[in-house]
Amino acid sequence: MAFLVPVSRIVTGNGGCSLRHFMSEDFLFPDLIYPHLRPHCFGKTIHHFLETGSTNDAARSFAEQGAAEGTVVLAEEQTAGRGRLGRTWFSEKSAGIYASVVLRPLLKPRHAAVLTLGAAVAASEAIERVCGLAADIKWPNDLLLNGRKCCGILSEMQAEGDEIRHVIVGIGINVNQAAFPEDLKERASSLRLEGKQRYSRVEVLCGLLKSFELVYDELQAGNRAGVLQRWAERSSFAFGKQVSVDLGTRQIHGQTAGLEETGSLKVKLADGRVEEVMSGDIVAWR
Repeated sequence: MAFLVPVSRIVTGNGGCSLRHFMSEDFLFPDLIYPHLRPHCFGKTIHHFLETGSTNDAARSFAEQGAAEGTVVLAEEQTAGRGRLGRTWFSEKSAGIYASVVLRPLLKPRHAAVLTLGAAVAASEAIERVCGLAADIKWPNDLLLNGRKCCGILSEMQAEGDEIRHVIVGIGINVNQAAFPEDLKERASSLRLEGKQRYSRVEVLCGLLKSFELVYDELQAGNRAGVLQRWAERSSFAFGKQVSVDLGTRQIHGQTAGLEETGSLKVKLADGRVEEVMSGDIVAWR
């Protein structure tokens, strides 16, 4: 069951917890966020849950009910958080940012993948600006610190013909996790672990939403090339990286050679051919 918790009143019926208890745990209450975003579009409407299955699922429900562009769904904890390719997303309570944004872009469906790359740019910029950490972007949607994942992005589109009805962009950032489960600790990290300090989730979230709105405005204005260039400048995976890419039915091995205008990754194979990867998973690199 998901609980929508207004910041303006004491919360009862949830283990006897009070608003003071929630505030002491650094909850992302909308009233703490709104003042930092005005007059921005992203975050003008915020739905905050103490617990939900998936913020993307909740955001999709709001979108189908007519939610305005820029509506944000936040959760302190996800019980069924997910990433690309059906993977689960570890959502420790009130330690990370688990957010989804409702978008209604002018883009054609074939260009929708650029939204994921744009969100990665925004997350990288926000982490650098707020925390002073330089996160690498692994195509198409992971942010890495010292080779370990600290952020993931999942975009889900609903289209009709050649028109997009809405896109839900979910962004998960590991902010103040001090440790990870055994099966993740070699692959995952957090801003806290890398920066050796705790960070304000409100500051990181607001930095993310502000940066993402600026990137999104560029895309709406038709400047896909500019956003892809910014992605390439922030990613060591853009050019010259030796990678192995799992395409589902087969793997390819080669050297990255930039992006197509659709956001697809170009991989130069050993025989000189260049393959365009529209959907795949980089499973090894050097």
